[in-house]
Amino acid sequence: MDCPDVLRWAMVVVCGLGFLACKDAAAADQPLPSVRGEHPRLLVTRDDLSRLRQQAAAYPDLWNRMEDLALRPPDDPGYGDGRGIRTAALVYLVTGEERYLRATIARAENIARNHTLDTYATPEALFGLALAYDWCYPALSESQRQEIADAMLRMAEHCRDKIWRHSDFNNHFVLEKVWPFTYTGLALHGDVSDPRVDEMLRLGDSYLHQHLIPAANLMADDSGGQLEGYGYDLWGYARPMAYIMEAWRTATGEDLFPKCTATRYFSLWNIYGRRPFDGKQEHFDDAGLELAWGADDEYVYLFAARYRDRHAQWVGDQISRRYDSFLWQIILWRDPGLQPQPPDDLPLARRFDGLGWALMRSSWSPDATFASFQCGPFLTGHQHLDNNAFTIHKGGLLAIDPGINAYGERIDDHYRANYYSRTIAHNSITVYDPSETFPSSPWAGGPPGAANDGGQLRLTGAERVEEVTPDNRWDIGRLVVYRHEPQFTYAVGDATKSYSATKLKLFLRHFLYLPPDLFVVLDQVTATDASFRKAWLMHTVNEPQVEGSLTRVTNGDALLLCRTVLPESPSIAKIGGPGKERWVDGRDWPSLEKKEWPPEAGAWRVEVSPPRPSQEDLFLHVLHVGSNDIASPDAVTLMRQPGAVGVRVRAQGREYEVTFPAGGSPLGHLKIIENGRVALDQDLR
Repeated sequence: MDCPDVLRWAMVVVCGLGFLACKDAAAADQPLPSVRGEHPRLLVTRDDLSRLRQQAAAYPDLWNRMEDLALRPPDDPGYGDGRGIRTAALVYLVTGEERYLRATIARAENIARNHTLDTYATPEALFGLALAYDWCYPALSESQRQEIADAMLRMAEHCRDKIWRHSDFNNHFVLEKVWPFTYTGLALHGDVSDPRVDEMLRLGDSYLHQHLIPAANLMADDSGGQLEGYGYDLWGYARPMAYIMEAWRTATGEDLFPKCTATRYFSLWNIYGRRPFDGKQEHFDDAGLELAWGADDEYVYLFAARYRDRHAQWVGDQISRRYDSFLWQIILWRDPGLQPQPPDDLPLARRFDGLGWALMRSSWSPDATFASFQCGPFLTGHQHLDNNAFTIHKGGLLAIDPGINAYGERIDDHYRANYYSRTIAHNSITVYDPSETFPSSPWAGGPPGAANDGGQLRLTGAERVEEVTPDNRWDIGRLVVYRHEPQFTYAVGDATKSYSATKLKLFLRHFLYLPPDLFVVLDQVTATDASFRKAWLMHTVNEPQVEGSLTRVTNGDALLLCRTVLPESPSIAKIGGPGKERWVDGRDWPSLEKKEWPPEAGAWRVEVSPPRPSQEDLFLHVLHVGSNDIASPDAVTLMRQPGAVGVRVRAQGREYEVTFPAGGSPLGHLKIIENGRVALDQDLR
């Protein structure tokens, strides 16, 4: 990074820390919340003990595994004991047996005496200490209480002073700030005469009420979801939110669950994003690949219990109970009387308003067609520059999102800056202005400038929820139309503001799904200069086959056909293969150590471009999965009308006529003819 870049980012950090100091000073003036005077008060109270004993009896196999784990000797004073101590303390709380108390104290002493302060392990270890302190409080000696309290305060101060807070919209904020302050304050309040206890309680109260809940609701709107993708949401956002909101409820009596739409609709957010053919969550943004419900996701039972959500109960029951250190959540929160409800009673598509995502499928069966389409705000650093991108799958990965963060590998800063989060790594559109420059990602510490992929602007996310006012600078994309009916799902994304205004005047994408297997995608793109090359992108696992205007994609038995209708006489280029899997701006940008990329990382893409320069271009594509219905050229016919353009498609035993205004309006029209009669004839709005 050159000197101007260093100074610029230093100013950003200094200003952010100054803002945080002002907010912290304001928090110091607010009154302390009322905290229950007795222990236990974190996640459980004395009134819960009878129920917990019944839970232990209701799940004997799980309880036996927990008892075995509770008695294991201390090992890792970070993650290992930070997680194991929760089980040991709960087993002691339920049984009252001395051996489990001794095991809990041994782990607590190991953490208190040997824990190395760290960004991620410290909040996890502190959480475990807080539960051990609270659940074992009457049986602890004064010196044991003091040692645990001192360790918690030391950890909380580290999180206050040494760890950057990131932003209200980022998973790190929950773990690094809301967690340690709130648990420290709630656990020690009334017991420890140290002014830091009240300080931490006030800070946790402020961050929880003024930042975390409002930011979560802004992202989720009234439909659910979190902008960083499923991986960060499951591990670092929804999980700590679940724990902290429940601890706040049991310790203070204030129930935040009715006030939080992110947790209320968590089950729907996860159900709609689950791919039919493999049960994995669809890959978005900085999520790891091949992510499935598992590990510690049993906290979904808490959402089931608080919202009486039978779908959440079903999600929890799909999780393989492989890890003993997470079974304590089932004992705490799974209600045996709440019947699980699989998703087959739900509509087949759903819009997640705050994110600008639409997720759709043909059925809830494993052989269903699945698709995603997104166009929304950019608020946090784990998002990608992928507005108006889509994915489509049936029976396997087909039109994929290959923008992956290769976790566990030594990442070349150039790979960070030039490929995985950029538009070029997603199924959207690039507009290449040769004079455009892109900054390196500020967190990469890499090159001062990134490759020119022709894509969307690199942004830094919002810091505070109060900054996100209407028409803010992060409001760069939105679904301007969404409609779901049994015969179709229609979404229109306006991603114009996602690109530099010096090169792009308009980018509307119409995404029309015609169940069970047909898609029509129209793009209206207007550049500021006719010479700026436009490219329509679609990524695949295997090498696609291009036959004139038809692109054929296969992955095992899975099949996708893509017919380019506009531009006429298109240029369709295949890019990929060994040494060109992540090809951008004249070179490949791999990570340094990845020996074998998983299939979802992709290796190929097609780029569709107009045959001649023009400021305004229309891209019209018909995609069909699972059969060769559109393989014949006469199955897809271009339709031109005054002020409108469209396509006639014969597929799925029907004839479809789809028209769109050619001048930038989001309004379309659909006619379906079946068995010689008009089955549907209506505007799409």
